[in-house]
Amino acid sequence: MIPIIDFQERSLNGPVMKAEDFDLSFAMKLRELVDKYEIKQAPGQIIADDKTGDAVFYAGVDLLADIGLYHLGTQRVIKFSKEEILDFVNERKENPGKITMGLGDDEMTIAYRTGNDTRKPTMYSGAAGAISEDEFIPMMTSFAREKKIEGMGISGGIVKVGDIDPKAGTLSEIHCGLWEQEQLEKVLQDVGRPGMNLGLLCTVSSVGATMQCLDRGFRGPHNTHIGIHVMPEQKIDWDRLLLAHFCEDRGIVPWQSAMSLIGGLCRDAADATVGMTANMLGHMSYGHGPICSLFPTHIDGTWATRDCMWSVSAAMKASERNIRMAVGSGTVGSYEWYGSIITILQQAVSALVYTSSGFAYTWLTASPIESVLIDEIFEIAVNMEKEKIEDLANVIMTRIDELKKEIAPRQDMATFREIYDLETIQPLAKHEETINNAKEELVKLGMTLS
Repeated sequence: MIPIIDFQERSLNGPVMKAEDFDLSFAMKLRELVDKYEIKQAPGQIIADDKTGDAVFYAGVDLLADIGLYHLGTQRVIKFSKEEILDFVNERKENPGKITMGLGDDEMTIAYRTGNDTRKPTMYSGAAGAISEDEFIPMMTSFAREKKIEGMGISGGIVKVGDIDPKAGTLSEIHCGLWEQEQLEKVLQDVGRPGMNLGLLCTVSSVGATMQCLDRGFRGPHNTHIGIHVMPEQKIDWDRLLLAHFCEDRGIVPWQSAMSLIGGLCRDAADATVGMTANMLGHMSYGHGPICSLFPTHIDGTWATRDCMWSVSAAMKASERNIRMAVGSGTVGSYEWYGSIITILQQAVSALVYTSSGFAYTWLTASPIESVLIDEIFEIAVNMEKEKIEDLANVIMTRIDELKKEIAPRQDMATFREIYDLETIQPLAKHEETINNAKEELVKLGMTLS
């Protein structure tokens, strides 16, 4: 493990480079490594094979060793040797990722698993997005009271409190963040799950606001992650390092989230999976955390496509075989189809594909009723052969392609009130009908649901 204080020296004394030059070196090296290791998504392939997973791992190690991480504040490159990368990887491999959080009856565990594990992934599904003030308590209540949900991987994202916007680095960030924590504490008390893990501290992101929210006493190591994200592609700043140090000092599991953009510096799924793997290794270098989310998107903000899912699968296989991090992702459909049968089918495919790729937890679903369905699909996936899972996933994706010709994508961002009644906190009849139609469709396509 590299001591986090070492990053002070590396951030101040690494090679000086302009951000655009770093981006160019990242893109060119990425292309070279994808070609060298012959990494590509075969036609019809959604689940990556073991050989690809190994290739992605070695390419990710080479990418981080060659280009490092870029510090936006100092405009210097944080450099690593290949040997020290492999050293901290081997430390994790000998001690596979595992965390236990929550208190009392609400205690939960996330642990490394393989694609052949009969233990299903943890339903660590939270409520996220741009949440309005009147939606906040109903939305959080709906997730907190669903017993299938063991903890919330993320909980919050308030748009504004009254007329006050939470602007990072200002007083309003603290004001809205503290309001959010007060509401969450009330929700957990009201539903009888006071020890429930709430995951990522969401609305606040700056160092000062994060520390102030934790100093209130409600959030602590048993129910909190703090984001220390490496920004796409391979960039960090002082805040990432300061928050990582704070997590280590307070015994808080850091929120590590590896992301790459398909269509940006990463041309395609092969580039993105190597980029995410190097990103995950970058998190490990200074964050030292046992879990990491993998979540690629296209440059237009869409996801849940064949190439996004394959890139996640390949990075998960890289970890499963060579790192043993407890890896997760979101099982949620793309926003432009929110509320339609398409998103439910997309979620089903991601649940199948990721479970068979060594997926340890999902931290994001669109609603509690969808969490229940996804949890059932986890159970199905751990009892299916991988070849059958890939065949079923392709059949469902083909049906999704057909439905996209019939259902127009939405042009606006979705809201919770579109699928749940804010007074009764129950799914709207229309949303229940959509879920039931999706289940009937999945049964027709070959999935056995209860």
